[in-house]
Amino acid sequence: MRGPGWLTSTVSRYRRLEIEYAALRVVGRGLFLAVMLMVAFLYVFVRVTDLISGANEVLIPTVAVNPDVDLGALAQGAFSRTSASVVSLIGLLTLVASALLTGHAIRQGSRRALLGENAAPVKLLSGETLVVSLVLAIGVFATWLLTLATSIRHRAWVTLLARDIPTTAIDAGKALAVAASLLIVAAGVLLVVRIVLGHLSRRAIIAAAVVSAIVVAANFFLLYTYVGALINPDVSAGIVLVFTLLLWVNVCVRAYLAALCWVGTASSDEG
Repeated sequence: MRGPGWLTSTVSRYRRLEIEYAALRVVGRGLFLAVMLMVAFLYVFVRVTDLISGANEVLIPTVAVNPDVDLGALAQGAFSRTSASVVSLIGLLTLVASALLTGHAIRQGSRRALLGENAAPVKLLSGETLVVSLVLAIGVFATWLLTLATSIRHRAWVTLLARDIPTTAIDAGKALAVAASLLIVAAGVLLVVRIVLGHLSRRAIIAAAVVSAIVVAANFFLLYTYVGALINPDVSAGIVLVFTLLLWVNVCVRAYLAALCWVGTASSDEG
C-alpha cells in the first residue's frame, strides 16, 4: 500500500540522493560539537541550581523531585567530572575542529537535499563554512538556555534577578522563551532555503515550522532526561547524558535533512 504522494516522493528523493549518508556525516561530527556545548551548558546549569542553598531551583514536570533536593550540589559534581576531561587545550581544539567539520557537513547535506545532483561541493576552510559553524553553535546553545529558562522555579528567578516578580510575568516569560526557541530554529531553516534556492515557498515555511517543533521538543527531552538521571543514585548521569545527546543529534539532523528533501522535491518538480 502506497503512502501519500508527498511522502513517497520525499522518501524516494531521500534514498536516491543518499541523504542518510549525509546525515551520518553530520551526526558523526555534530556529536563532538554537542558534547563540547553541553559542557558550557552544564556550567550555566550549575550556576542556576546553586542559587539557593539546600533547595531545588528547577522544576521538571516529568520527574518527581523533592523541593529540598539540592540539584546544585549534584550538578556541580557532574560538571567537575565532565569539565576535567574536556576543558583543556585539546578540548578547545576539538571544539573548533568539530564546529568546522559539522558546519561543512551540514552545508553539504543541506545543498544536496535541496538541489539534488546539481549540488556543488563546498569548501571546508571557507568564510561561509566558518559563519555556518559559528551560527550553528550559537543557535544550539541559545535554544538549550531558553529551554532551561522554562524550568527555573519562581523563587529562583526572584533570587537571580534580585526583585519580586509576579508569577504571571514568569509564566509569560517562559512562554516567550519557547516561542524564541521555535523562531531561532525556524529562522535558521528558512535562511538556509533562501540562500541555497534563492527563494522561499509555503512548503519551506511549513518545513521550518515542523523542524523547529521537533528540535524544541528534543531540547526538552534532553533537559528532562538529564535531570532525571542526575537525581537517581542508581543511574550514571554521564552515560545517560552521552546517549541522550546522541539521540538528540540523530533526531534533529534527520528531521532537518528530511524536511529539506521535502522542500527540494517541490523545487525539482517546478524545475
